[in-house]
Amino acid sequence: MKQSLEKRIILFSFIILSMTILANSAMEIAVFRREYVQEILLRSKSLGTSLKSSIEKVLALGIDIRDVNGLAEKCREVIQSDPEMSYCVITDIDGKTIFASEPAFASLDFTKAHAQSPYGDSRQQNVAIIPTPKGSHFDVLIPVQSFNTRILASIHIGFPRSTIDQKVYAIILRSIIIFLVFFSISFALVILFVKRSIITPVESLLEGVNRISQGDFKTAIQTLPVYELDQLGIKINAMSLDLEAHDRELRNNYTELSKTHSKLHDSYIKLEGLSRDLEKSEELYKKLQEEAGDSIIILDDSEKIIIANKMAQTFFGFPASEIIGQHVSGLLVKLNAEDIPHHLKKFNEAYEGHQIDDEIVITNSRHEQLVGRVHASCVTMGDKHLLQIIVRDITKEREFLLNLEKSAAGLAKLNRMKDSFLGLASHELKTPLTVIMGYSELLLTDMKDQLTETSGEMIQNISTAAARLDNIVKDMIDVTMIDQKLMELKLDQVNINELIESAVKELRFFLMLRKQEIVTHLDKTLPTIQGDLTRLMQLLSNILGNAIKFTPDGGTITVTSALRQADNNEHLPGFNRRGKLNISKGRQQFIEIVISDTGIGIDKEDQRRIFDKFYEAGKIEEHSSGKVAFNTRGAGLGLSIAKGVIDMHGGQLWVESTGYEPHTCPGSSFFILLPVFQTQADGTV
Repeated sequence: MKQSLEKRIILFSFIILSMTILANSAMEIAVFRREYVQEILLRSKSLGTSLKSSIEKVLALGIDIRDVNGLAEKCREVIQSDPEMSYCVITDIDGKTIFASEPAFASLDFTKAHAQSPYGDSRQQNVAIIPTPKGSHFDVLIPVQSFNTRILASIHIGFPRSTIDQKVYAIILRSIIIFLVFFSISFALVILFVKRSIITPVESLLEGVNRISQGDFKTAIQTLPVYELDQLGIKINAMSLDLEAHDRELRNNYTELSKTHSKLHDSYIKLEGLSRDLEKSEELYKKLQEEAGDSIIILDDSEKIIIANKMAQTFFGFPASEIIGQHVSGLLVKLNAEDIPHHLKKFNEAYEGHQIDDEIVITNSRHEQLVGRVHASCVTMGDKHLLQIIVRDITKEREFLLNLEKSAAGLAKLNRMKDSFLGLASHELKTPLTVIMGYSELLLTDMKDQLTETSGEMIQNISTAAARLDNIVKDMIDVTMIDQKLMELKLDQVNINELIESAVKELRFFLMLRKQEIVTHLDKTLPTIQGDLTRLMQLLSNILGNAIKFTPDGGTITVTSALRQADNNEHLPGFNRRGKLNISKGRQQFIEIVISDTGIGIDKEDQRRIFDKFYEAGKIEEHSSGKVAFNTRGAGLGLSIAKGVIDMHGGQLWVESTGYEPHTCPGSSFFILLPVFQTQADGTV
């Protein structure tokens, strides 16, 4: 656009200057030529008129023009007086030459000159173009008249046409030189003016406008030398500032619009998702309602049934056509429901917004008496209130609960009989066992000499069996006392580390017998606690003996003690099985004893029940009277007593094991927590 404008202005200036100068020069040349021709014609006429006067004076004497001597010489004098004249010829009225300044012009044909200028009009100046051997000539005809104004002859003064052309050519050449010089200067001035006053400011304006159009609204157009363009630049600068403000506003609006569009898009996607989910939920709800395992009926404002699912038809024993559209009271009458007014009252309460949970007894069309659990709730949809009634068939549950209650009562009675038998058996066995053990000891000590070797072995076996049975009876008594909360603790200050060392020392023989290694990691900074030394010793002996029995020969048993702190409401390891300690608020200190072995492990199911009375993990066929033989089972009272002892001390006992695996021996870990605080004799804090 810039080059096009510049070229157009330069081309326009070139054309205007060229046309102006050329037109001016052409007009000057034309005027000059016309004036120059007129001048020569006047000179020719003047010369002819002078010669005419001389001839007319002679002719006035009555002499014929042909008889006048010296006219040829006179013609030469006329031609010589003006170097631009070519010839002077005197002709008769027929155009025939009479006298000529030079013989070469005597043969010229002047008839055309006479034809163009009719004779008889002395006032008309006749000019004609006469072809000559030397080129065309302008011929000026001056008539010669007698005293009575009759034309007697004609004087022809001629000058060459080339004289005028040479003069005009000289003028044209001079005009061309002047044109080139003046045009170059003028055109240079025009170009300079156009460049400085038009093109450069326009380029500056165009560059600024281009930058602004590209978004550079900070572009400022400098002051321009042309007032109009400078005003235009000022307007463009103002427009740029306005555009910058609008652009900033548009960007902000675009940013907000983009955010809004993104939010709308996200909302639209969520709305579409919600709409699809709603449609699916609606279809799912209808399907679930139709295929629900409970009977569902929906009532409108007038308590008429508008929806009944398949289960309702099955439960009531009537098809949907007989249920839908019927008043709920009519359905209750048809079902022979008990206490219909009560149920109608409950339905009215449900319309008021109350949640209804009740039971109903009906007799369906198959004459079956059924019991249903009724849940009624009101659902509001606009100005409509719908009542949803869900009836669950609990007939079998009711029968099951009745049977379960009977079974529970029987089990409770059986448990009481078991506890009574356990207590009775333990007390009844204790006296005869004491007698047997006393006599056995008497025979083996005081009367040993009177016995044979065979009798002594038999009595020794009787004493050992009686001692074994005595331990079982003691355990049974301890379990009974724990269950009946009759066991009393003899509290004293107990050093846990010394207690552990004593228990290990007591079982050292069995460890050596089984070639097992025991490792202890005891915290020497443990405080003493209030506890029953004997019962705690019994606790550790039972758990250590259990570890010895279920660890293969050559295995390792590890005993660790440490001090722990925990919040009272913190679920310690194992508490999710047994509950939280019931102790005072705040952080509490515990002595933790961990007894780990490399034994066969305990199954996940058995871990929950090994602390129950008479429960032994594994097969009953593996029961053995051995005290520490590998993988033998006892009466199932040791861990139960240990649990009771730890509970009476306000502590916690649990086991952790990855499972039972006699080949890989994953081992087990028994965790004992004993709180550091004062306990009462009944085991309460």
